[in-house]
Amino acid sequence: MFGLIVIMLAVAVVLGGSYVWARRRGLLEAGRDEGEQQTERRMPLLTEVVGYLGAILLLAGGVAAISRQWSHVGAWAHVSILAGGAAFFLLAGLSVRHVREPAIQRLTGVLWLLSVLCTAGAAGYATYDLIFSFTSADNNAGAATVLGVGLATSAYAGVLWLVRRRALQAAAMFGGLITLICGVIATATVGRAPNGASLAYALALWGFGLAWAVLGWRRRIEPMWAAVPLGTMLALIAPALGAGRYGWLYVIAIITAGAAMAVSVPLRNTVLLGLGAFAMFGYIAAVVDRYLGQSLGAPAALSIAGALIIVLAVATARLMRAARPGEAPAPGTEEPDQAPGTAQTTEPPAGMPPRKDLTKAS
Repeated sequence: MFGLIVIMLAVAVVLGGSYVWARRRGLLEAGRDEGEQQTERRMPLLTEVVGYLGAILLLAGGVAAISRQWSHVGAWAHVSILAGGAAFFLLAGLSVRHVREPAIQRLTGVLWLLSVLCTAGAAGYATYDLIFSFTSADNNAGAATVLGVGLATSAYAGVLWLVRRRALQAAAMFGGLITLICGVIATATVGRAPNGASLAYALALWGFGLAWAVLGWRRRIEPMWAAVPLGTMLALIAPALGAGRYGWLYVIAIITAGAAMAVSVPLRNTVLLGLGAFAMFGYIAAVVDRYLGQSLGAPAALSIAGALIIVLAVATARLMRAARPGEAPAPGTEEPDQAPGTAQTTEPPAGMPPRKDLTKAS
């Protein structure tokens, strides 16, 4: 449970940083329609916070009330309760989906995300309790349950994303596809050695993360600011699933981290830079500890090289900053001297009327 909370917090931090970056770059306005761009914020922030607090209390009370009787009801009741919750959140989001208020739009995304989560729970109980209660295939129960949850979640979340291409719906579809990939691998490797399964998980999720990031960059999966960091994060984490047994996965991981850092420089994206730097540090430290941990010479050399690189980077940045004010204009770029009696003319901004030439007045 604690690990799931940490993962959710990490995803929230990454998406929040990517949202700030996209807002500064003007990417949010490009993805909105004209009517939504003209809509001004009318709901106060305090009202929105109170609304979310009421929704949290409602969910907490409902979960507490249901959990007391959860163990006393059968499998059909479990599926019915979760399916009813999925339908309720779906209809609640549909009822306010066309309201242009930004706060209401965010609420719609949260409601549909809750609907996807309830659908995942209903699919899990339906697969495990209803299907495998009539069979004795206990070995395949867990793998088939993950596969069923992945199929239902990815399909349902994909439909909601097609209707409403927002960040939470893309994240729900992303999570559903990850579950589907894990279910397929788990079902295919039942009864086999875990070594091959770990390699399959690492390569499959790494490739899926890269594909998701590339599709987000090419605007095939929207919004781009949410798809790219999610795919990059998965591509950076996935090699660690099999690197303990297959050392050559460290090479893939370090190359991926370096690519993320290199891409972040022209984009000025601190989120990608942070993800790549954190992954690079973790993987290099793991390689040093695994292959060079018995000697102190190699770790000391790496530390000295790292310190020299930092000093070189700081010195280069200071020299570039100091050289900018004193830079001489390139040959042929000097502005010609103005003739006496003439005024400098500048082009007016787009949409503004042309300025009058005051020098022509006699």
